[in-house]
Amino acid sequence: MKKFQFKFETVLKVKEKKEEKLKRELFKLHALQVEQHQILEKIKEEKNKVTKDKSNEFVTDIQSLIYLEDYLNFLRKQIDDVNLKISELQIQINDKRDEVIQASKEKKIFERLKTHHLNDYNKIIISNEQKVLDDIAVNKFNRKEQHNY
Repeated sequence: MKKFQFKFETVLKVKEKKEEKLKRELFKLHALQVEQHQILEKIKEEKNKVTKDKSNEFVTDIQSLIYLEDYLNFLRKQIDDVNLKISELQIQINDKRDEVIQASKEKKIFERLKTHHLNDYNKIIISNEQKVLDDIAVNKFNRKEQHNY
């Protein structure tokens, strides 16, 4: 009998590749989010440093005070922008995670189907082998009976 061939093997391969691609995309989104968190921390550290410098009375003239206040406003705006990016990335991550889960479910359906088909194939093989063995046993018995007469 011919070797087992799953008729949906190409579909299964496509589903596997799709799942892997989506996982890579999800990983990239996570990496971007981590990067944005690091940027956020650096900006917050800079803001704290400037606030500390401002409160430590290193600033003696009005012009420097205005400059520091403008810089603090700029840093606050950057913090808001980065927080917005992080929120948007989280939404994208959630969507991508849902896509990965769906792709994984689709792949598992075909994997179970392949397993089911393989089990059916193995049952047929075993059945055919048993028939051959039964035929051999019957023939051997018949030859033995013919020798006895």
